[in-house]
Amino acid sequence: MNFSSIVKKTFMAFTGLALVGFLVTHLAGNLMIFSPEKFNAYAHMLEQNPLLVPAEIALLAIFLVHIYMALKLTAENRAARTESYEVRNTAGESTWASRNMMITGVIILFFVIIHVKMFKYGDKTGAGGLWGLVIREFKQPQVAIFYVASMIFMGFHLSHAISSALQSLGALKPGVRPKVRRLGAVIGWGLAIGFAILPLWAWLIAKDEPSMPNIQIKLGAADLPRGTSTSTSTPAGAENKPAAPAHAE
Repeated sequence: MNFSSIVKKTFMAFTGLALVGFLVTHLAGNLMIFSPEKFNAYAHMLEQNPLLVPAEIALLAIFLVHIYMALKLTAENRAARTESYEVRNTAGESTWASRNMMITGVIILFFVIIHVKMFKYGDKTGAGGLWGLVIREFKQPQVAIFYVASMIFMGFHLSHAISSALQSLGALKPGVRPKVRRLGAVIGWGLAIGFAILPLWAWLIAKDEPSMPNIQIKLGAADLPRGTSTSTSTPAGAENKPAAPAHAE
């Protein structure tokens, strides 16, 4: 392996692990979806943070560098294969995930584009704010199923990527490689399952409209269900009407 390939693998490993770190924090925030108030408050806090835009630019740069390095290394590896069968020191460790990293990576890229378009640039002005937008989108079966399927492919991708990144950085010795592979699978599938739970819960369990204080305050008397009265209002003219005379039995 030449120096250029080592540099590319190092960049790819660092950017990949950085993206895993982002996924951990992103999942932690998304788990607040079980509380509309906390979820919207968390989203509002992020939007008001002056570091949000620089962080998004940095995240995009990391993502693009990771993709570029993956494409370059894949092209170089294919060009270097001059034999039909290649003997490697990792023989016997090949898995479906390791053989299809490019395919799962392309699926994840497509998912990210749809995800950003749907939620970052979606209409958050409806009932429930961002929480309401997320629930309404996931109430569509095709959207929920698409998300769950994408998370399955992400699980395969991460289950191999984490141990592969550590190996590229020289952090693994041959003796501990199987243990780290299992750890990478646990982390990767843990993230995938955590994200997959969110659309399933929203689709099958969550109510369409949240019961939130900031929404209830905006309701007027005309918006209340029929037969509902307010305790602080008195019908016009009622105070001027004489009391009905009592009738003897």
